[in-house]
Amino acid sequence: MLNRRNLLAVAGAGLALPGLGHAQGTPQFTFRLHSFSSPTALDHTMHLDRWAERIGTASQGRIKVEVYPAMQLGGQPRDLVQQLEDGVVDIIWTVPGFTPGRFMGIEGLELPFLNTGRSLTQSPAAMEFALKHLADNELRGIKVIAINATDRALVHTTRKPIRTLDDFRGLRLRVAGRWIGEAVTALGATPVGIALPGVYEALARGQVDGMLINWAITQPYRFYEVAKFHTEPPGGLFQGCILTLMSQRSYNRLPADLKAVIDADSGIALSRRLGEIWDSQTQGAIDATRASQGNEIIEVDAAEKERWSRAVQPVYEAWIAEMTRRGRNGRAMFDDILAITRSHGRTG
Repeated sequence: MLNRRNLLAVAGAGLALPGLGHAQGTPQFTFRLHSFSSPTALDHTMHLDRWAERIGTASQGRIKVEVYPAMQLGGQPRDLVQQLEDGVVDIIWTVPGFTPGRFMGIEGLELPFLNTGRSLTQSPAAMEFALKHLADNELRGIKVIAINATDRALVHTTRKPIRTLDDFRGLRLRVAGRWIGEAVTALGATPVGIALPGVYEALARGQVDGMLINWAITQPYRFYEVAKFHTEPPGGLFQGCILTLMSQRSYNRLPADLKAVIDADSGIALSRRLGEIWDSQTQGAIDATRASQGNEIIEVDAAEKERWSRAVQPVYEAWIAEMTRRGRNGRAMFDDILAITRSHGRTG
């Protein structure tokens, strides 16, 4: 495994050595893509690895993207953004909650009941909002390859089923970010931060009583073996955001024709494609959960969902206030989340 000194020594090696020809198949630019995800997860097998291959093919071999899953270049998932900004790597795959406070605007898209219910529609909504409101602040210096949403998330518990708002009281629930944690508190439970690889054991040992997480991730991690109750309001509780980001400095090294290669395989079109991938995993995860002994899927009706929605209203106001404190128009941003997600299919 490379240490930080070695990484920094090669950080600028995206440019080819002088004298390398422009013949087809000869890489002129080599970029490192660093990810926290497993090499066998769909994040790699259906997105990052395939994207790297497409870029290589479309550039006729002039761009080579080296993919390093599972933090193979060192550090922790929380370090990915810093590695990108330091020039240690050129491209990262991460989620906002790994870097608290860094992507606070994007985390607004993860607030409860502001989602469309499908990754295919929430993903382009997230991209549209981020490019409109965040390009000149928290995304400054970053070339956004894609922002996509997970499929719909819900509450999974081990021993106590959640059927009404009152059932949240006293539970410890694993969350992946500040604002969904604030929402859990508003619902009556206690949020707990645990890295994804440690969640199964925490559930099995009773360190937490449940988690808020999307359907698709439950199958590869076999969470249905330890979480037996799965409570879902209409459209899901929320949808998390996933970020595929490139250093603007790395992108700017490219000549116009190779920038066009990156541009053609990024943005809203790619986000929509990733949405299709995430949505394709939902039903299989639900089927696996139903097939596992002792599991119950609980569907919350619209009236009960409205109780939950009213309970989290103060969290919306807190996010708006935080954006305003940072010099942005928090109220206008929140109203635009509502408008954009509605235009992409949100009905709640």
